[in-house]
Amino acid sequence: MKARFQIALLAALLALAFAGQALAQAPSAPKPAEAAPAAPAPAEAAPGALPADPSRPPLDVELETGGYAYNSGGRRDPFVSLQRPVAADRGPKTRKPGMEGFLIQEIALKGIVRTTGTGIGVANKPGHIAMFLGADGKSYFVSTGQRLYDGVITAVDATSVTFRQEVTDPLSPVKTREVRKSLYASEEARQ
Repeated sequence: MKARFQIALLAALLALAFAGQALAQAPSAPKPAEAAPAAPAPAEAAPGALPADPSRPPLDVELETGGYAYNSGGRRDPFVSLQRPVAADRGPKTRKPGMEGFLIQEIALKGIVRTTGTGIGVANKPGHIAMFLGADGKSYFVSTGQRLYDGVITAVDATSVTFRQEVTDPLSPVKTREVRKSLYASEEARQ
Protein backbone atom coordinates (compact mmCIF):
# COMPACT_ATOMS: atom_id res chain seq x y z
CA MET A 1 0.00 0.00 0.00
CA LYS A 2 2.76 2.44 0.98
CA ALA A 3 4.80 1.57 -2.13
CA ARG A 4 1.81 2.22 -4.44
CA PHE A 5 1.27 5.63 -2.83
CA GLN A 6 4.93 6.56 -3.30
CA ILE A 7 4.84 5.46 -6.97
CA ALA A 8 1.66 7.46 -7.61
CA LEU A 9 3.15 10.53 -5.91
CA LEU A 10 6.36 10.23 -7.95
CA ALA A 11 4.37 9.91 -11.20
CA ALA A 12 2.30 12.99 -10.36
CA LEU A 13 5.41 15.04 -9.57
CA LEU A 14 7.07 13.98 -12.84
CA ALA A 15 3.93 14.89 -14.81
CA LEU A 16 3.86 18.35 -13.20
CA ALA A 17 7.56 18.88 -13.91
CA PHE A 18 7.19 17.97 -17.58
CA ALA A 19 4.08 20.12 -17.96
CA GLY A 20 5.84 23.11 -16.38
CA GLN A 21 8.85 22.62 -18.67
CA ALA A 22 6.62 22.46 -21.73
CA LEU A 23 4.85 25.68 -20.75
CA ALA A 24 8.13 27.47 -20.09
CA GLN A 25 9.49 26.50 -23.54
CA ALA A 26 6.34 27.44 -25.46
CA PRO A 27 6.80 30.82 -27.16
CA SER A 28 4.28 33.38 -26.11
CA ALA A 29 2.41 35.16 -28.85
CA PRO A 30 3.37 38.83 -29.03
CA LYS A 31 0.51 41.17 -28.27
CA PRO A 32 -0.36 43.59 -31.05
CA ALA A 33 0.47 47.18 -30.17
CA GLU A 34 -2.69 48.99 -29.36
CA ALA A 35 -3.00 52.56 -30.44
CA ALA A 36 -3.53 54.92 -27.54
CA PRO A 37 -7.07 56.21 -27.60
CA ALA A 38 -7.37 59.88 -28.35
CA ALA A 39 -8.12 62.06 -25.36
CA PRO A 40 -11.82 62.74 -25.13
CA ALA A 41 -12.93 66.27 -25.71
CA PRO A 42 -13.18 68.15 -22.44
CA ALA A 43 -16.71 68.12 -21.19
CA GLU A 44 -18.27 71.07 -19.55
CA ALA A 45 -16.57 71.49 -16.15
CA ALA A 46 -18.64 71.28 -13.03
CA PRO A 47 -19.17 74.58 -11.26
CA GLY A 48 -16.36 75.25 -8.76
CA ALA A 49 -14.07 72.57 -10.24
CA LEU A 50 -10.48 73.47 -11.01
CA PRO A 51 -9.31 73.08 -14.60
CA ALA A 52 -7.03 70.09 -15.20
CA ASP A 53 -3.37 71.04 -15.46
CA PRO A 54 -1.80 69.04 -18.33
CA SER A 55 1.74 69.62 -16.99
CA ARG A 56 1.00 67.75 -13.72
CA PRO A 57 0.44 63.99 -13.84
CA PRO A 58 -2.69 62.66 -12.17
CA LEU A 59 -2.34 61.13 -8.71
CA ASP A 60 -3.31 57.66 -9.83
CA VAL A 61 -2.72 56.46 -13.36
CA GLU A 62 -3.97 53.27 -14.98
CA LEU A 63 -1.01 51.50 -16.52
CA GLU A 64 -1.05 49.60 -19.81
CA THR A 65 -0.83 46.35 -17.86
CA GLY A 66 -4.14 47.04 -16.19
CA GLY A 67 -2.73 47.90 -12.74
CA TYR A 68 -2.50 51.23 -10.97
CA ALA A 69 0.51 53.28 -9.89
CA TYR A 70 0.37 55.90 -7.14
CA ASN A 71 2.08 59.27 -7.50
CA SER A 72 2.46 60.93 -4.10
CA GLY A 73 2.74 64.43 -5.52
CA GLY A 74 5.32 65.38 -2.85
CA ARG A 75 3.17 64.32 0.11
CA ARG A 76 4.39 61.99 2.85
CA ASP A 77 3.73 58.26 2.61
CA PRO A 78 0.57 57.53 4.64
CA PHE A 79 1.75 54.00 5.40
CA VAL A 80 4.99 55.03 7.16
CA SER A 81 4.72 55.28 10.95
CA LEU A 82 5.08 58.74 12.44
CA GLN A 83 6.46 57.20 15.62
CA ARG A 84 9.52 55.55 14.08
CA PRO A 85 12.90 56.74 15.36
CA VAL A 86 14.95 59.12 13.27
CA ALA A 87 17.49 57.27 11.17
CA ALA A 88 21.11 58.36 11.27
CA ASP A 89 21.03 59.43 7.62
CA ARG A 90 18.00 61.71 8.08
CA GLY A 91 18.17 65.45 8.65
CA PRO A 92 20.52 67.97 7.12
CA LYS A 93 23.37 66.49 5.11
CA THR A 94 25.99 68.54 6.96
CA ARG A 95 26.30 68.26 10.72
CA LYS A 96 28.81 69.80 13.04
CA PRO A 97 31.78 67.57 13.88
CA GLY A 98 32.04 65.93 17.29
CA MET A 99 29.31 65.57 19.89
CA GLU A 100 27.27 68.47 18.49
CA GLY A 101 26.69 66.46 15.33
CA PHE A 102 25.35 63.26 16.94
CA LEU A 103 21.77 62.33 17.71
CA ILE A 104 21.16 61.05 21.23
CA GLN A 105 20.34 57.60 19.88
CA GLU A 106 23.64 57.45 17.96
CA ILE A 107 25.90 57.57 21.03
CA ALA A 108 26.61 54.88 23.63
CA LEU A 109 27.50 55.55 27.26
CA LYS A 110 30.73 53.68 28.07
CA GLY A 111 31.81 55.12 31.41
CA ILE A 112 31.42 57.82 34.08
CA VAL A 113 34.32 59.43 35.98
CA ARG A 114 34.16 61.57 39.13
CA THR A 115 36.39 64.66 39.13
CA THR A 116 37.52 67.02 41.88
CA GLY A 117 37.67 70.01 39.56
CA THR A 118 41.45 70.42 39.42
CA GLY A 119 41.90 69.12 35.86
CA ILE A 120 41.80 70.85 32.51
CA GLY A 121 39.11 70.84 29.82
CA VAL A 122 35.87 69.19 30.93
CA ALA A 123 37.57 68.12 34.19
CA ASN A 124 37.99 71.71 35.43
CA LYS A 125 34.78 71.65 37.49
CA PRO A 126 33.90 69.17 40.24
CA GLY A 127 31.32 66.49 39.51
CA HIS A 128 30.93 63.66 37.02
CA ILE A 129 32.19 63.35 33.45
CA ALA A 130 30.60 60.86 31.04
CA MET A 131 32.50 58.99 28.36
CA PHE A 132 30.52 58.29 25.17
CA LEU A 133 31.32 56.29 22.07
CA GLY A 134 30.20 58.25 19.01
CA ALA A 135 28.90 56.93 15.71
CA ASP A 136 32.33 57.68 14.22
CA GLY A 137 33.98 55.18 16.60
CA LYS A 138 35.73 57.85 18.69
CA SER A 139 35.39 58.39 22.45
CA TYR A 140 34.16 61.71 23.83
CA PHE A 141 34.29 63.06 27.40
CA VAL A 142 31.35 65.36 28.21
CA SER A 143 29.76 67.04 31.20
CA THR A 144 26.49 68.78 32.01
CA GLY A 145 25.50 71.40 29.43
CA GLN A 146 27.07 69.66 26.43
CA ARG A 147 24.98 70.23 23.31
CA LEU A 148 24.09 67.39 20.92
CA TYR A 149 22.34 67.59 17.55
CA ASP A 150 18.88 66.92 19.00
CA GLY A 151 19.30 67.77 22.67
CA VAL A 152 21.47 68.76 25.61
CA ILE A 153 22.93 66.89 28.60
CA THR A 154 21.10 68.06 31.73
CA ALA A 155 22.62 65.81 34.41
CA VAL A 156 25.44 63.33 34.92
CA ASP A 157 25.44 61.18 38.05
CA ALA A 158 27.39 58.10 39.13
CA THR A 159 25.39 55.61 37.02
CA SER A 160 23.51 57.52 34.31
CA VAL A 161 23.28 60.54 32.05
CA THR A 162 20.06 62.51 31.52
CA PHE A 163 19.30 64.38 28.29
CA ARG A 164 16.61 66.89 27.32
CA GLN A 165 15.73 65.83 23.77
CA GLU A 166 13.96 68.18 21.38
CA VAL A 167 10.96 66.41 19.82
CA THR A 168 10.71 67.15 16.09
CA ASP A 169 7.30 65.55 15.52
CA PRO A 170 4.95 68.34 14.41
CA LEU A 171 1.91 66.41 15.69
CA SER A 172 3.29 66.02 19.21
CA PRO A 173 2.02 68.46 21.84
CA VAL A 174 5.28 67.94 23.78
CA LYS A 175 8.31 69.81 22.42
CA THR A 176 10.95 68.24 24.70
CA ARG A 177 11.29 64.97 26.58
CA GLU A 178 13.69 63.52 29.10
CA VAL A 179 15.91 60.66 27.92
CA ARG A 180 18.11 58.71 30.31
CA LYS A 181 21.07 56.53 29.31
CA SER A 182 22.27 54.21 32.03
CA LEU A 183 25.73 52.77 32.43
CA TYR A 184 24.15 49.40 33.25
CA ALA A 185 21.72 47.78 30.80
CA SER A 186 19.61 46.29 33.63
CA GLU A 187 18.74 49.79 34.93
CA GLU A 188 17.72 50.95 31.46
CA ALA A 189 15.35 47.99 31.10
CA ARG A 190 13.52 48.94 34.31
CA GLN A 191 12.62 52.42 33.03
